[in-house]
Amino acid sequence: MRYVFLIVFLSILRINAQENSGIILFENNIKLHWTIKTFNEKEHQIKICKNDFGVQYICAIDNAIWYGSDIPVDKPKNQLTNLVLEIGKNKIILDVSSMFNPNFSGELSKHQFKIIKKGNQYVLYGFFSDGAGTYTAHWRIVDTISIREVISNLEEHFSWQN
Repeated sequence: MRYVFLIVFLSILRINAQENSGIILFENNIKLHWTIKTFNEKEHQIKICKNDFGVQYICAIDNAIWYGSDIPVDKPKNQLTNLVLEIGKNKIILDVSSMFNPNFSGELSKHQFKIIKKGNQYVLYGFFSDGAGTYTAHWRIVDTISIREVISNLEEHFSWQN
């Protein structure tokens, strides 16, 4: 009986804490390590606001604007928790704060990204969407330092895809 209980308990934990990770390979032996985790509402502060018409919507998660849904009160299904760009022997941690529902499958793919070398630096562009709440992020990488320059759902920031 204890054995059955343990199996059921472990299965529930695995379902509630599901995590996917992988590596995307680019040219010149550049790699992008990623991790997506199931969204756990208990780990976050969710702020609900009302617009001028009295319609409720999630206006912030963890006191920050969040990206990944255009449906007002739908909580995220998952969140991007880790992105590490590996260039040669250097591993550069990228800012993934406020990035939810990065795609429909729960796994990132190469077609969501574009990396460009500009002199001694790189720019990594990413496209994220689970069918709703499309957004883009741009990171500038110099040596082992990165900064997320853009996180946006405005059309003008998607021009890198052309």
